[in-house]
Amino acid sequence: MESRRVGVVGAGTMGNGIAHVFARAGYDVLLCDVEQRFLDRALETISKNLDREVAKNKITADDKTAALGRIQPFTDRGKLAACDFVIEAATEKLDIKTEIFRDLDRLLQPEVILASNTSSISITKLAALTKRPD
Repeated sequence: MESRRVGVVGAGTMGNGIAHVFARAGYDVLLCDVEQRFLDRALETISKNLDREVAKNKITADDKTAALGRIQPFTDRGKLAACDFVIEAATEKLDIKTEIFRDLDRLLQPEVILASNTSSISITKLAALTKRPD
């Protein structure tokens, strides 16, 4: 199965960077965060970063427009059910990450790949807390 729709949970520095890269690579990106202001800031950052790429002739203005058009921001996590690959890039707090993964586990089809962009929390610990019962 080829992934063409990617979900990103968290629109901060890492999340908007992940969304930017996937959108530039031609993927549809569903960018989710808890407040619209975080999404607005992320889109502004992505736009500025794409402007730098245009200025350096790495992409065209049309490429920038197309990449931005592939990013759909929203606050309703339920919309991630349309994705076949989801990356969590939320705050480095275990209780929040655990809640996100439990929610995603409930919302997404079993074959959907879930990934975390965590740097300080043990993935093993997170996986154990969100594991489906046998």
